[in-house]
Amino acid sequence: MKRMKRLRMKTRVTCVLTIFAMLALETTALWPVPVEAAIVLDPTNPANFSSEGLQTITLGAVLTFTDQSIGDFALLFGNDADAVPGVELDVIATFQVLAGIPANADAGNRIAINDGLNKAAIAACVIQNGVKGIGLLSQGDATDPASYPVFVPVDWQAAPVTVRLRRYANGDAELVEVNGVAPSPRALLTVDKLPGPTRAGGTVELGAASPSAQCTVAYSAFRSERVVIPVAGKLNFTRLRLRDADSVDRIQLRADYTLGSGSDGINPAVEPVTIKLSTPSGGQFYPSPDFNPLNGFNVQGAVGKRRWTLNDSERARTGIERCDFDENPNNSGSVFLRDFRASLADADFSTVNVEITIGTGSTADKLTGSASMVEKPAGSGSWRLSSEH
Repeated sequence: MKRMKRLRMKTRVTCVLTIFAMLALETTALWPVPVEAAIVLDPTNPANFSSEGLQTITLGAVLTFTDQSIGDFALLFGNDADAVPGVELDVIATFQVLAGIPANADAGNRIAINDGLNKAAIAACVIQNGVKGIGLLSQGDATDPASYPVFVPVDWQAAPVTVRLRRYANGDAELVEVNGVAPSPRALLTVDKLPGPTRAGGTVELGAASPSAQCTVAYSAFRSERVVIPVAGKLNFTRLRLRDADSVDRIQLRADYTLGSGSDGINPAVEPVTIKLSTPSGGQFYPSPDFNPLNGFNVQGAVGKRRWTLNDSERARTGIERCDFDENPNNSGSVFLRDFRASLADADFSTVNVEITIGTGSTADKLTGSASMVEKPAGSGSWRLSSEH
């Protein structure tokens, strides 16, 4: 009888998803097709996903999985050609656990990139020593704390959490970002430690997928995207001050840049610009709140000697006082940033990593550099380049 009931319920779920699929086909022509293959969740119409498990999935502004059973679950999986082995793929999900009864470490909610052949990268809501966080599942029992050798503390019940899970082309899995911040140290689990595939065929997955825990979780966003590696360039700092004691500047940065050998040049007048400052121990600290990307630079000069200056509307939106890019021949130039409105907490800024990206996709230029800083005067909370000391 229980088997017949499950079959009837699965039939009803299949019928509902089939109706969603028909509706989606009618509207596909109205929307542009993404350049990169991607699976995107519409919480009101998950037509591009299939369901598994007999617990409740409720559509709406958020998609809510309600698993109140021990032995059953509720998840969605979408077929994704980029989830197969050998492709670098990200899954980005925003969710909040609303209620639940954990099974030891397992809190019930998880996302996954399943290659359908060898391995699955699974990020789960777990509890370790009484602390809530996201863990990467290894090959043990999902309820065992030892099965999550990679763990990033974050309270997934107090507020929505955004997680970026990456499966590298070599099969390794990494929590690249949690709430926009890269974990330190890196939250990486090598391919040899990952569990086997969840099903045949490449898929991305989400939901209250644990048969042991009970969990109610709401998803406001979920998507997969192929990782595109930008052209790597370098920053050489000539000035960097944080919480400057000699001026009103909270951040003042000047650096020479050299574009990568494969670069086709930059043009911030038509390309988005992102700026990120971070420390190895604290992660990204600027901008906060995140105003990226910058879309609005005025340009002067001829090709090879151009200057791009952040326009007034973007200065007003972001609080940046000044941001300039100067172009020199041979794919080089300089960048200047001044912000005296930024809120910077007193922290250890002895090493500051700077990342500036101009453009999108495989033609984007990513400029990076690491600055060694000193606090001057000692104990003042004001920091500058060691070379300025």
